Amino acid sequence: MMDGTFVTAMKQGFAVPVAITDQDGKKRIFSPGYADVTPKRPVVSPLVFNTLTGLVGYLSTNVDALVLTKCMVHVKNENTVKVRSLLGTESKDYERHCFALATTALMGDGFKFGVYHDAETFVVGLMTQFVQTARRDEIITLVSSIKESAVRETVDTGVSQTVQTAGGVVLVGTTKVPNPVVLQPYRTFRDVTQPEGLFVLRLQSGREGEKPRCGLFEADGGAWRLDAVHSIAVKISKLLAEYKVSVAVLG
Repeated sequence: MMDGTFVTAMKQGFAVPVAITDQDGKKRIFSPGYADVTPKRPVVSPLVFNTLTGLVGYLSTNVDALVLTKCMVHVKNENTVKVRSLLGTESKDYERHCFALATTALMGDGFKFGVYHDAETFVVGLMTQFVQTARRDEIITLVSSIKESAVRETVDTGVSQTVQTAGGVVLVGTTKVPNPVVLQPYRTFRDVTQPEGLFVLRLQSGREGEKPRCGLFEADGGAWRLDAVHSIAVKISKLLAEYKVSVAVLG
């Protein structure tokens, strides 16, 4: 018959957690022989916006009563902006919370560079994924007027290509593909000016009976990203100037 002696003996064998107050007045709970088991403070998931306007609106209305002078807007890259707290004191474990962020990920994929598209997909991409400019319209007109399988690779110099284009219904002429071309694809937040980029336009003969395939290849070494980040930082700085929020441009 069990009289509780065994249970009492087992209980005495377990280590009892001990609460210790450190020099900063922080109470930690330790279990002898084990690691610190102090409960961690919960971290709230940040609000997510798909525009800079939404992010700025959140900060200007300050519905969460943040101390804005102790917040930092971190422009991480052309697609991500975060609102973070500044580094805390030692008693706060040097915490840096992310309260909100804006990202273009919610807007879907943009135009695919570095690959060849069929003529129809290429033209639609130019019309929907690029800012309307005279150069963009010239390329749309050029591609739309190319006769089926008309790319003349024999006169491809590596810098420009000559293609046969249909003039009206019957006439056929030759047109040089301009290179490089300056275009403004949508590659950052829509509420800032889209940075210009240099591109090489290339055409590739399609299968028999089909129009040539077209591709755009980036030719500026990614310099447009610096312009995009700068535009984002300038816009946010102007809109939040009265709130004294720090804006940091960090890669």
